[in-house]
Amino acid sequence: MPPMTAATSEEQLDLYSQYPDDVVVSVENCYKIYKTNELEVVALSGVSLQILEGKMMCVVGPSGSGKTTLTNIIGGITKATVGKVYWANLRTDITKLGERVLTEARRSFIGFVFQVNNLLPHLNAEQNVELAARIAGVPRQIRRERVDRLVKLVGLEERKRSRATTLSGGERARVAIASALVNLIDTQGKGLVLCDEPTGDLDPETAERILDLFQELNETLSTSFFIVTHSQQVASKADITVEIRDGIISGFHQTGIDLDTLDNTRIVRLDNNLRLPMPFDLLQKAGNPSEFKISYEDGKFVLVPQKGGVVDAIRMQRARTCRVCGAEIPAGKFICPNCGSTV
Repeated sequence: MPPMTAATSEEQLDLYSQYPDDVVVSVENCYKIYKTNELEVVALSGVSLQILEGKMMCVVGPSGSGKTTLTNIIGGITKATVGKVYWANLRTDITKLGERVLTEARRSFIGFVFQVNNLLPHLNAEQNVELAARIAGVPRQIRRERVDRLVKLVGLEERKRSRATTLSGGERARVAIASALVNLIDTQGKGLVLCDEPTGDLDPETAERILDLFQELNETLSTSFFIVTHSQQVASKADITVEIRDGIISGFHQTGIDLDTLDNTRIVRLDNNLRLPMPFDLLQKAGNPSEFKISYEDGKFVLVPQKGGVVDAIRMQRARTCRVCGAEIPAGKFICPNCGSTV
């Protein structure tokens, strides 16, 4: 376990030992509810997942499905209303920690890469990479060593003295990636980079080179990546892809997926509340039923859509004869109209 900093020593950390060593972040049964005046919006509803060391995880889903909220909760930018978020560097649930402790811990654990690279135009490439380390208070010699190493890793040695405004889109993306990694490079594999559409503004060939770089960093630094994307090109490279819809994880997919045929590769998982999500596209094919008959036959669970509701089925029950007075009780009724006896 890494030594506690001055900030973390002021708070009693609730240490967790039940997680395997390769778990970088674990999200457990997280809900996020936004309140504005009298309106409540549930952005996440019981989400659980684990991000593993040296792996690339993508999250896909329609706009408004909760992807950005989930990313912010993983990065400690937003706190979950309910649930736990475990960080391997602290070995604790970060939802219980104050903002000062989170900020300090985040600097050496989480990096961010956005679709619009937030580079300072008056600085050159290596200065932009160094900036995050300078803000974090890393000693000059250490940060220079990190910058030199990262500039080589991302292939910018010949352009490191060039200002950000003179770099191509792909080069700016590489600078942004190096900048995200500058405080993670010495974390011995426990760093996580959060990416929001990192190849969205790039042509397919440049995007492919950036994705190859992600995989190289997986292998050389054991860095983990969590990527929000709508891109088939990006999702196909991921070790695992998570589907999210209406704040609920609706499926998991292994590497090499096709976003147009997700129903062929989807794995659904029971959440902590024993809920099993029903994929939206399959519900549409079945006519959007709201009720199912469930059974277990020959090692398989069988769901059969029901056309009529449970209440409708009760109403259609046959008429009965009262066992007390012999009068007829109309179908769907349970009290004798003659003597008041209950069926």
